[in-house]
Parts: sequence; structure tokens; C-alpha cells
Amino acid sequence: MIEEILIGGLILGGEYALLALGFSLISGVARIMNFALGALYMLTAYIIYSALSLGYGTAIIISLITIIVISLVVYKVLVGPLREKEAEAALVTLALAMLIQELVKLIWGPDYKSIPNDIEGTVVLLGVKVSDQRVLALLVTIFLFVALSLFIKRTKTGKAIRAVSQNIDVARLVGINVSRILMISMGISALLAGLAAVFFVPLAGAFSPTDWAILFQAFPAIVLGGLGSLKGSVVGSFIIAYIETIVAFTLGGGYLMQTVTFVIMLSVLLIKPSGLFGKPSK
Repeated sequence: MIEEILIGGLILGGEYALLALGFSLISGVARIMNFALGALYMLTAYIIYSALSLGYGTAIIISLITIIVISLVVYKVLVGPLREKEAEAALVTLALAMLIQELVKLIWGPDYKSIPNDIEGTVVLLGVKVSDQRVLALLVTIFLFVALSLFIKRTKTGKAIRAVSQNIDVARLVGINVSRILMISMGISALLAGLAAVFFVPLAGAFSPTDWAILFQAFPAIVLGGLGSLKGSVVGSFIIAYIETIVAFTLGGGYLMQTVTFVIMLSVLLIKPSGLFGKPSK
């Protein structure tokens, strides 16, 4: 059972990490809690499902391009004008997520759909038989975290993103195109949500219009790690994933599993309100 918990926690943590990274990136840079990311995750799966006849790779490319374009339009038209009104912007993204859910129901129906794995086969890890899809999903998560970290630390655009996240007014004074940086951050966060769907939705077996709510399953990890902290998002994701996996194996899943994670999250926040790696608000 220990081996199964180790493997199960790794896989679940990887899924949470990709969503948490996207959420933390945009919340750290634009100070926006983008709840529509969960809807983009769900929408990616439906676009892949519809475009499978064109080939799996083509379907993935079409889906990722589509959600990036949608995210940029949403930011430009709805979220951007409200950027300085954080509560209003968050409510707009939440309303948008629910709107996308209803549009998906109208277009594809409320029934469950499924998409095949990217690759087939199994491998044995720690004595546990694991599908190649699960291994691929975890490796992709690790790669994307490393790539994003290097991008933020080493590239000119990444350094501009860090500058905007630290002080948007100073960044504007030193000549950084803040609007462009915010758009880039929005696009990257949407891409991460889309990639989470590409590699993890096939593992679930089926998906439905309500699957956008997975963001709320990952939310304890985001808050626990610290809003705006990429490292914190990943660490928090695996902590929450292992807690949920242990509870599922020992006490059963369902509401009890998420109740325990929220209790632990709140307990940590009582001690450190900014989360494990977040910066205290001034």
C-alpha cells in the first residue's frame, strides 16, 4: 500500500502542480485570481475530443492555440480593465468559468466524454504497475516546472515578469511594457492549464462540463504554497496530493478527503498567513 500511495501521490501532485503554477503565475504578476483556468483545462479536453479525427497531435495543437487565444481575449476585454479591482476581476473570471461550463453543455451535451491516452503500455515502479501515460504526465510536469523556472530566471522576458510581480509601477518607470508582460503571463498560465488537460485528463477515463472545478481541488495547494510563488505551488501541490492519497487509502475518498486538506491548509495559514513560500503582505 505504501508503494501505491507514493506513486498515486506523485501523479495527483503533478496534475495539481500544473494548474497551481498557472494560477500562481498570473496571481503573482497581475494580482488576479483567475478562476477561469479550470474552465480552460476542461475546454481543452473537449476541443481535443472534437478534433481527434484530424490526428491526436493536431488536436492537441489546435486545443492549446485555441485556449491561449481565448485567454488573451478574455484578459484584453474583461479582466485587464478590472486589473486594479482584484475582487471584481476574480468574480468576472469565476462567472466566465460558469459561462464556459454552460456553453460546453450546449455544444457537447452534459454526458461524459473520453479521450485516449497519448501512449499505451505499462512500467513497474517500486513494485507497482503504472501506465506509461502516468509516467509521461509526471515527467512533463517536472520538465515544465524546470523550463518555467529557467525562463523566469534567465530570459529577458522572464526577468521582466519578475520585475512586474515585485512592483508594477517601478517596472513601468524603467521602460518595461507592462501590458505586454501581463498578456504573456496570461498566455503562459493558460498553456499550463491546457497541458495539464492534455496529459492528465486521459488518466481520469472520462470528463464532463463540471470538471473545471478541479481548480478548487488544487486551490488548497496554491494557498498552502503561497499565492504567487511558483516553488510554493509545486511543493504545496505534492503536499496536498499526498494528504489526499493517504486519506483515500486509509479512510476513503469523497468529501472527507478534501475536508482534511482544507483543515490542514487553514491550520498552516493560521501560523503563516502568507503560505509556506509566499511573501507577507505589507
